[in-house]
Parts: sequence; C-alpha cells; structure tokens
Amino acid sequence: MKRRITADFETRSACDLKKSGAYKYSLHPSTQPTCFAFKKHGKAKTYLMKFDLINTPWKKLPKKFLQRWQSWIDGGYEFSAHNAFFETCIYKNILVKRYGWPDISFRQFRCTAAKAATCALPRNLEGAGSAMNLSVQKDKNGYNAMMATCKPTKQWNAWKKACVEQMLGKKIGVRKLTLIEKGEPKQFLDYADAPETWNTLYRYCVIDVCAEEKLDDSLPDLIPAEQEIWFLNQRLNWNGLRVDIPTIEKVVGIMAIESRKKLKELDALTLGLVTKAGARKSILRFLELEDVKLPDIRAKTVEDSLSSFKLSDDARRLLEIRKALSKASTKKYQGFLDRVMSDGRCRDILLYHGASTGRDTGTGTIQPHNFPKGVMEVDEARPYAAVENVVKYDPDTLRMLYGDSLAMVFSSILRNMIVASPGYEMFVADFSKIEVAMLWWLADNGPGLEILISGKDPYIYQAAANLGKSYEEVERGVKSGEKWAIDARQLGKAQVLGCGYGMAWEKFQTSAYDGYRLKLTETQSKEAVENYRGANDSVVWLWYEYENATIEAIEQGKKVKAGKCTFYCKRGFLWIRLPSGRKLAYRKPRIMWRTRPFEVTEKHPVTGKKVRVTRISKPRKTIEYLGVDKSKKGMCWERTWGGKLTENIDQAISRDLMMPAMLRLEKAKYRPLLMVHDEGICERKKRRGDLKEFIRILCQRPAWADEKLPLAAKGWIGPRYRK
Repeated sequence: MKRRITADFETRSACDLKKSGAYKYSLHPSTQPTCFAFKKHGKAKTYLMKFDLINTPWKKLPKKFLQRWQSWIDGGYEFSAHNAFFETCIYKNILVKRYGWPDISFRQFRCTAAKAATCALPRNLEGAGSAMNLSVQKDKNGYNAMMATCKPTKQWNAWKKACVEQMLGKKIGVRKLTLIEKGEPKQFLDYADAPETWNTLYRYCVIDVCAEEKLDDSLPDLIPAEQEIWFLNQRLNWNGLRVDIPTIEKVVGIMAIESRKKLKELDALTLGLVTKAGARKSILRFLELEDVKLPDIRAKTVEDSLSSFKLSDDARRLLEIRKALSKASTKKYQGFLDRVMSDGRCRDILLYHGASTGRDTGTGTIQPHNFPKGVMEVDEARPYAAVENVVKYDPDTLRMLYGDSLAMVFSSILRNMIVASPGYEMFVADFSKIEVAMLWWLADNGPGLEILISGKDPYIYQAAANLGKSYEEVERGVKSGEKWAIDARQLGKAQVLGCGYGMAWEKFQTSAYDGYRLKLTETQSKEAVENYRGANDSVVWLWYEYENATIEAIEQGKKVKAGKCTFYCKRGFLWIRLPSGRKLAYRKPRIMWRTRPFEVTEKHPVTGKKVRVTRISKPRKTIEYLGVDKSKKGMCWERTWGGKLTENIDQAISRDLMMPAMLRLEKAKYRPLLMVHDEGICERKKRRGDLKEFIRILCQRPAWADEKLPLAAKGWIGPRYRK
C-alpha cells in the first residue's frame, strides 16, 4: 500500500488567482483556507477541517491530530493533490508561516494532475475522472458553493469600486455615495449567512479528495527520472524569474496613453462606427464601405491586407490601428505586473507537461513559450540598445527613432524584460536544429546525418537536391549573395522544417507563405513535397513503420518494435515507449475503416477545360483515440497517422534531451530559470561560470542515444534574456 496522504484545500481571497498565480495568491493578506480535507491512502475515513479549525494556530489543534500529522511527515509519507503547486503554496505560505504547522519537504509532494497530463488526459479533475470512468467523480453541484465562498461578496466589490472612484476624484452617483456612507460591508460570506452553501462546500472538498485518490490509483506514477523533472518544475515556479519592473511599468504607462489616443482616432476616423479594436463586425462593415472585403480581422489577414496597395487611406489607417492595438504580446507586460512580487520576481508561470509530448507550457498571460520573435534587427555589439532607448527616452523621441508603431518596439523587447538576479549573469543556449537531427536519427537517414555531423547546412542540402546540383555549388551561390541560391535555400528551409511529418502539398503551400513568404503555385508545392520525400526516403518509411506498428499493436494486442520505439496497448491506452524510457499515451485507441474526400484535376467532358473534381478514396484503416478537446475539460475522438505519430515522437524525445540537461546544469551550480522549447536558460554568479562548460553540460549525450545523433548548441552570456 502507498504511504500517501491525499489532500485538498478550498480557499477564499480578494486576490485574483488566475491573474496573480498560486504563489502570490497564497501570500495575499486576505487569503484564508476555508476547509481542508485529507485521506490516508487505502483507508475509508476522510478527515475534514472546517473554517474555524483550519484557521487556528498549530499548538491549539487537538493533540491526537498533532501527533498523527507529525508522524506522517516524519515517516516520509507523500502528500498528493490535484495541481499540487497550489496546495504547496497554501500549506507553506499560510499553514506553516501563519499558523506554525510543521513544514513538508518539496520532495514529499505529488500531483495527480501531472499524472493525468503524462497520460494525455485533461488536467482538470472532472475531465480526468470522466475519461477514466472513476467510481467517484468530482461533485459538479459543489462548484457554485465554492464560487460563492471563494470570492468577496458583490456588496463589498461595489463598495470598494465606489471608494476607488471617489479617491480618484471621479463623479459618483447617489447610489455609490450611499454605499460609501454606510461603511465597509462584510467582505466574505460566513457560515451563519448561508449554512447550506458552506455544508455543500465541505462535502465538495471531501468528494474531491476521494476522486483524487481514485484517479491516483488508476494512473501509473511518474517514473523516477520524470519525477525529478516535476520537482524541477516546482522549484522553478517557486523561485520565479526576476523581471525589469521599472521598464515594464514605463511601457505599460506608454501603452495606456497610446491606446487612448488610437481609440479616439479610431472613433473619429469611422465617425463613431468603430470604438474598439476588437469590434469585428463594425470593422468589417466599415471596410466594406471602403470597398474592402475581408473574411476576418485576424493578425495574418490584417498583415496581408496592409501589404496590398489597393486600400484607401482610411481603410489602411484603420487596419494599422487594429494591428497596433491587438498585439497579444504587449498584454504580457501587464501579465508581468500581475504576477510580480515585492522582490521583483514573477512566480508560477510554468505548467509541467503542458503539451502532450511532455514539454512545459506557460500559465497566465506571460506565456514565455510564445514570445514574439520581434521585427527589429539586433546589433550584436549592442543587443539591448532598444531597451536602453525605451528606458532613456520619452514616447515622442521613441517615435522619431522607431516610427509610429511603438507596440512593435515593445513586442520586440519583450524577452529583454527577463533579467538576471543581482550579482548574477544569464547563460542561454539552444540545441541546433534538434528536431531535424532527431527526426533523421530516428529514421536512420544517413545522408542527412552526415550533413549535420559535418556542420553543413541542411537547408542547402535540401536545396541542392531540389535543383539537382551539388551542395558546394549551392553553398557558393548563397555565400556570394546570388538570388537563385538564396531563394533555393529559403525553400529548402521550408521543406526541412515543414515536410518531415507528412505534410501534403496544400498545407505546405500555405505554410511556405505564412512562415517564409514563399508564393508557390500548386505545381511548385507538389514538386517541393516530392523532392523532400525523394531526398529523405527513410523519413517516409518511418511514417509507415510507425503507423503499421500502431495498427498491429491495437489489433493484435502485442508489443511491436518499430525503429527505436516500442508500441503496445495496456489498461485502455496505446503506449509508445521512447528510447529515453518515457512513454507517450493515447487513450482508448481503435482502428476504423474510413474514406476521405480528395480533389483531382480532370478535363471537363463537354468543354474540355481542366476543372477540380472531388473524389472519394477507397476505405482504409485509420487510427483513432480520445484526445483532450480544445476546451481542455473533456475528450473527443481524434485521428492520427504515421506522420503525426512521427512528429509527436520527435518532439517528445527532443524534450527528453532538454529536461535532464537542466537537472545536470543545476547540479553544476547553474541555477535553472526557464526552458523554452529547445532553449535552456540559467543564471550563475558573475565570473563563476563558463559558456563552453555550460554548452558541454547541455549537450552531454544521454545513455540511450548513440554517436549517430548530432548534438550541438549555440549560446551566449548576458544580463537579460534575448533571442
């Protein structure tokens, strides 16, 4: 039997948990646990500490409980919770610091949401429990009770808003003035106000603990190596990132002024028709009046429209304002302020195993994994020149330097807002073309691996294959700046990075334009796809090898070895064992016979002209499984095939290079801060670290990878994060 305690807190606070994150939320003076339920694994009884008891100093609690709880901690029991970082923060920052409870080591915590994520299930308890058909499910009726008790009352919120408006000198009506005169109302709902609601909350908390225990039993524990990576994630969230608050505050202030100016201009430009940058219908209607018909106002559509010369002055200006006001990246500045603490650090910003392949993702608004690349050229001699100018100059001077769109400047320097701690310097390095190297290693693509191992450019390699020329000839053309060679390399880059997972010509045509601004005809796109497959035929074989192995594992229920991976079904999952020992999971796999529509070009029987005709393919076996739907709360049927499986495996193994490398760097006294895809970000005391050592540790070959896998990285040292 597991030596494990399953626990769950319910809390209340005037602090916004989603904006502030669990750490800042737990330190807010208004935050209090409303109840605490816990259960010893395998035992029938669930203990519940209600509001009055849980908000009592440790020494005043019942002696029997004190002895039992202390014995569990001293006995090395594990404490499991769903989204355990929240419970960790509440326990350590409130129960320990405020009420004197005995501390629990970070290494004693476990997380059922992490286990659900590694099995490709929804992270939320309701979705995971439903997917696993648990005998105990989350109490849906208790949600309303939790919401009623976790936030301030409507009366208190209204009073606070009126007080703030009065303090700012705003005109307030009789109703708000009356609210202020009555004095501060009750901030939270107490038990005496709604005993039924509170009793429902207590029952909700107890049922959550029982459901978490059932989920814990139904899923495999993290393997030891993966458990260490989860611990690393918890440490990163607890320690946080230091950010440049003065510069962030200045940017937020400038953006607020710029936003008001542009909204006024928008209102005047459209004669009151459009008053908000997100008013989709109104914007499209105004553009129609200007003889511009757009399907939507998404960023790509707006960008493409602005590159056209067929816009009236008013239509162009409207789209420019829309583009400036709708940049999601500038909202991240406010996200920094929402999460930052008095020590200048933002915490709780990383989500363990946020992607199905195992990579971390972000939480809240900051989302460091999708920072924009930026449109400004960076001078290697002065990589932080733009930040220095933003700090030094006023908005008018910045417009003289960079033009009207300051949002573009702020978007470009977003990474620079993450800074090293005082007395430290930042070490950053990323694996060179790791997904391409991993794909070719998995496929045993000899020619491609030789190119990478010798340090040659894989994009020129592909360009040479397209043109039927030698590598050296294309390379000379690129170095001498010849347009044909540069264009050929750009197409080769689009092919190498886009066609490795079975992309069809239609999607490649779109992706080549979106990512590289390559305008390809249907014929050119088809040729590009075929050329990639011809130059990398072992990759194509890998797609079908993985697909056939998956079908065989599902239909025959046996383990199937395919390349460096093993496929098998167990306990309602398809498992893919990776070379690293970690496994990818696919819930309730099945094989279905499906047809698919496809288009062909044929001659019209009457006119003789070429026309596009839709045909239906012959039925073929299709792999299906239950995947997490877009709402992240439930699951829906999804289809996959060899190319998509190859993509999942490639990204997963690339992740399995990065995560253990960060643990090695931590052991070598480089303090981990962040992992962004294939980039590792650490800090170390000034003049104590060495970039060559940092890269050597990062690129240390794991035991599961042979010498054929090319491992290389490039890096830099500096005071701020940058690309």
